[in-house]
Amino acid sequence: MSAAAARETWIDALKGWGMLLIVIGHVWSLSDVPVWYMWMFSFHVPLFFFASGLTLKPDTLPLGSFLRRRVGTVLVPYLFYALVGYGFYLAGYFAAAAAGKTVAQFAYGLWWPLFGVFYGSVGDGLLVNSPLWFLPALFLAQGVVYALHRLGWTWWARYAALLVLFAITATIEERIKLPMSLLPAMGAAVFVQIGLDFRRWRAWPHWSRATHWGWLAGLLALSLLSPLNGAVGLAGPTVNQPVLFLLFALIGIGFSVQLARLLDAALPWLAVLGRHSMGILVTHMLAIKGVKVLMSLATGISLDTMEHSNAWSLAVLAIAAVLMVPAIWVIERWLPWTLGNRRPAAAGAVTGSR
Repeated sequence: MSAAAARETWIDALKGWGMLLIVIGHVWSLSDVPVWYMWMFSFHVPLFFFASGLTLKPDTLPLGSFLRRRVGTVLVPYLFYALVGYGFYLAGYFAAAAAGKTVAQFAYGLWWPLFGVFYGSVGDGLLVNSPLWFLPALFLAQGVVYALHRLGWTWWARYAALLVLFAITATIEERIKLPMSLLPAMGAAVFVQIGLDFRRWRAWPHWSRATHWGWLAGLLALSLLSPLNGAVGLAGPTVNQPVLFLLFALIGIGFSVQLARLLDAALPWLAVLGRHSMGILVTHMLAIKGVKVLMSLATGISLDTMEHSNAWSLAVLAIAAVLMVPAIWVIERWLPWTLGNRRPAAAGAVTGSR
């Protein structure tokens, strides 16, 4: 069996589905959160931590070796693209000043966003390329789960410890901003563990296809109740009611797994997105912000107006998506180490051709 055939495409499709939601979630305004945003944010980031657990193998390497490897595959991309984000910020800052424009995104000055690169947490202008908070949080969350397995803790002790960490996160929420996204990592580690156990237990029942579709519809219906817990998100983090947060995150993850397992063959482009999820993660916010700023400078329309307009937001999303395809192709081909890869991607990889 070839490596491509051995790879489980539904996991790629799951990542692609999650990345699609994350990109959409960064186009519109978060100051006046619509109901459909509340639905997405209730599970789309926990979904990525869950997906990272699906491929975690704590029995293969000692903890130190695992962490050293993850420095290259997770923290190096973080630092590189955080600095690239700061470079974009500088370019926009001086362009706006030269044009005599006042742009709200540049109100933090020159030094605070640079400090944010090394602080590694999102919010208050700390991290220009804001989705990158996920990478140090992923490093820490996976490290905790990996360590608990290497220490030989029983399954119930692992879950007890991880739920205590989640409870601490839910208690503190946004009142304290810890470095390197430590607080979100504490809240997210339990989803990594659930993903690991899902894969180990092979928790995919052999039901008929009709039964799986029934579960898909039922889980979707239940997930639509997630706005009952208000606007939430792990980046802050904002949990609101901890039990409801966990419940709706797991329901949304279950719905997403059903979707990916049922539709990975019918929607192969989801798996393509998933295979390039790192490239999309580190570049999409730069593309979106860059397009917004240039359109604002060219048209005189404020960023706030764009972010509250469906027409302008869709235009931003379309232009950013078009720009990202060649950008990711170049990065994967010539700068694979910046994405945590040792080898360049095969020709045509971004479009999914072989």
